[in-house]
Amino acid sequence: MQGRSLQQIVCTSTELLFVSISMFLCADAFINVSFNANVEAFPKQIQLDQNSKSISIDGQAELQKQSVQKLATAVTVRILNLNSSGNAITSGSGVIIQKQGNVYTLLTNLHVLQFADRYMIVTHDGLQYKPLLLSRSVQFGFGSNDMAIAQFQSSQQYEIAQIKTEPLQIGDRVFAAGFPIYQAHSLISTLNLGMQAFHFTEGRISMLPAKSLVQGYQIGYSNDIVVGMSGGPIFDVSGFLIGINGRTKNRDPDFGGYTFSDGTEPSSMLLQQMLNASWGVPISTYLHFTSIRLNNSFRS
Repeated sequence: MQGRSLQQIVCTSTELLFVSISMFLCADAFINVSFNANVEAFPKQIQLDQNSKSISIDGQAELQKQSVQKLATAVTVRILNLNSSGNAITSGSGVIIQKQGNVYTLLTNLHVLQFADRYMIVTHDGLQYKPLLLSRSVQFGFGSNDMAIAQFQSSQQYEIAQIKTEPLQIGDRVFAAGFPIYQAHSLISTLNLGMQAFHFTEGRISMLPAKSLVQGYQIGYSNDIVVGMSGGPIFDVSGFLIGINGRTKNRDPDFGGYTFSDGTEPSSMLLQQMLNASWGVPISTYLHFTSIRLNNSFRS
């Protein structure tokens, strides 16, 4: 083995030191790059998880809506007011709430039936039924509230709306259904459309005053309802019946519909909130008067 000069040894040592330092720096750079890459990827993963949860929640909400809409289509009826010739001249809505044997009972507004000399009940399958004769005390036996019942007989099997007994809360998601008299943004009648005129809307409860408005209106909600949907159902997100439609938004205050049942008037600020809401009669009104009639029948 040949000896090396001091200069060669120094050069070789210097080269080795340079290589070692370079490897150390490269390794440190690699560690930093890998660490930074992981740090950047972690928030992105959190964001992806949050987006997935959002998509999942939205998907669940859509499924709930579709389920309630299917139910609403099955239990909502159209009530045709007829003239002396038997032709429909106007219409309202109603919801099937009970069945005893072949007799179905539906709930609607007093103002839908009160001035109808003759009317016909049309179910979701397009079949028309003549209403059974009821005494006024039974049909309109809900005090001063804008509520009434009607009955029809059929061998067909129709779904029944399930009634909610738990209290409502402001912000609850709700759905309203019915049959508008006019096509959207026009004065063209929907009577020739029959059951195809069915309309379903989504919103939330915006007002629940401690005392009801005149005629028993006590559910204020953001859904847009229109003329003809009166008497149609209001459902919660689980498909339970919580009330019936009755008043559209922005009614003329001079009409008197925003006066409380005790005769007092709302403040101007409260009135503005009331104008921005549609109004329904709660199902608790039906349950209250049904309970009274049941108790009276037991006593007699």
